[in-house]
Amino acid sequence: MRDLTTDRIVWKVAGEAGAGIKTTGQIFSRMFARGGYHVFDYVEYPSLIRGGHNVFTARVDKNPFFSPVKEVDVLVALNEESIDLHADDMRAGGTILYDAEKTGYDLSKLAGKDVCTCDLPMARLAKETAGSTLMMNSVALGATVGMVGFDFAILAEVLRDTYERKGEKVVERNVAAARAGYDHVRAECMACGHELTGVEGAQPERLVIDGNEAVGMGMIAAGCTLYAAYPMTPASGLLHFMAENEAEFDVVVKHTEDEIAAINMVIGAVFAGARAMCATSGGGFSLMVEGLGLAGVSESPIVVGVFGRPGPATGMPTWTEQGDLLFVIHASQGEFPRIVLSPGDKLECFEYATLAFNLAEIAQLPVILLSDMFLQESHSTVEQFDLSQVRIDRGKLVRDPKKIPRDGDDYLRYKITDDGISPRVLPGMGATMLVNSYEHDEYGWATEGAEMRAAMMDKRARKLEAVAELLPKPKLHGPSKADITLIGWGSQTAPLLEAMCWLEAEGRSVNFLQLTTMHPFPAARVLQVMQSAGTTVCVENNMGGQLAELIREHCLVEVDYRLNKYDGRQFFPEEIAEYVREVVRVGGRRAEAI
Repeated sequence: MRDLTTDRIVWKVAGEAGAGIKTTGQIFSRMFARGGYHVFDYVEYPSLIRGGHNVFTARVDKNPFFSPVKEVDVLVALNEESIDLHADDMRAGGTILYDAEKTGYDLSKLAGKDVCTCDLPMARLAKETAGSTLMMNSVALGATVGMVGFDFAILAEVLRDTYERKGEKVVERNVAAARAGYDHVRAECMACGHELTGVEGAQPERLVIDGNEAVGMGMIAAGCTLYAAYPMTPASGLLHFMAENEAEFDVVVKHTEDEIAAINMVIGAVFAGARAMCATSGGGFSLMVEGLGLAGVSESPIVVGVFGRPGPATGMPTWTEQGDLLFVIHASQGEFPRIVLSPGDKLECFEYATLAFNLAEIAQLPVILLSDMFLQESHSTVEQFDLSQVRIDRGKLVRDPKKIPRDGDDYLRYKITDDGISPRVLPGMGATMLVNSYEHDEYGWATEGAEMRAAMMDKRARKLEAVAELLPKPKLHGPSKADITLIGWGSQTAPLLEAMCWLEAEGRSVNFLQLTTMHPFPAARVLQVMQSAGTTVCVENNMGGQLAELIREHCLVEVDYRLNKYDGRQFFPEEIAEYVREVVRVGGRRAEAI
């Protein structure tokens, strides 16, 4: 066997839609996480039930890391197309597992490539040992375990956890198929082995979750009691998670007829005193926009998740993009305050989801959680969330009818206060109020008076000042000053952090400014960092450089370089690091697209 002992491996399984690619990949990730490894995985799939090309990629490492990478160590090709499409992704010395009996692949196509091929008769082994070719993916998992010297017992454990609801027979057949793949590779393909080093002090209690699950856990921890949504990728996973857990955590989950119904149901729920949230993608949010305005004028503390994918219109339903930043900041007619938070990893998904409910109720305004496909549907290992750190703050909500503040005999729902936030009373407590979509006076009665209109606009605007200290601040990763300052937000935090580490290892002076609160924009801190930076590079998963435009608008300065990618795929750290090297070497171009 070649000396390919390593602390890490990148594994890819590819085939047609409907072939169980996602389930196979998730078993792989859970298996290595249970063995103490750090894991990051993501899936690429077309908007089809069957047909098309599906890919699941996982990086596992003995040591912590931030992001997936481009090069692949092991490719499990379930059809011929998968080899054609991904052979160029292979790392030198990598291995392709394929079924020659099933694909009939012409290996001469790989001439000149430094890859090892392992003929693994997946279909035949599955049929012989499990009685069905449906178990061929388990054969591939067993073969992978054999190739890297991993503990087969852990794979068997995870297979049991995955399939036990289908009965003991199904579990036994999958384990038998996996063992056949394991034995075949150990006997026939160890010249292609990639022996993983062991993990000392393994922590199998780490979670392996995606962004939707992390947001859902944050919602439950925050006391959310209603989630309303119409399914739209990539927010559909959150609807599934909440539906699976509604009974255990006493949450009402409503699959509404459309996104308009979802946001209006949430507005009604918070009026009645619930903590409530809806979520969608850009197209669905377009339908919610009028409801967002209603929440703004009625000062309703709603939380809205907007998880982006490439638009416009239907766009690319199952791919990723950061194209909705300016949209969510300016959505709905007129001007009213809202808060936009953008998490950069699974922990921040959890933390910002819990924080969003507090901010919404403290300031009595809509809070938008802005993310995208890459963060919401990728999985990574995280430590168990510390629930002792979760605090619930319902702001000026009056709970005791005897303590309702009154102006004479009347309760003023929209009382003008120094901080712009009025005492909030729920229906049924003995206070009369009027809540509708019109501009109004302090009682809630519609008004068209110039003086009251201006007073209410000013009142609402003051709320952002009142909660400014509660908002997440920009995070400066790395040294306080550097020759190169990377700037980014949201899901692209992962490849940016990975690229920064690589560049630092090369001896370069680099740091990374991660924005977390996108609105109100943290202009003072951004300007402070930019003024101490040598060269600034803004990296975004969109075409227009929307964060760079916000920096120009609020800070009155330009970033030095813009790197944009808008093909539906996330950045890889290799792309960012190479661009920075080019900037250092020759100055680069002011705006570059990948």
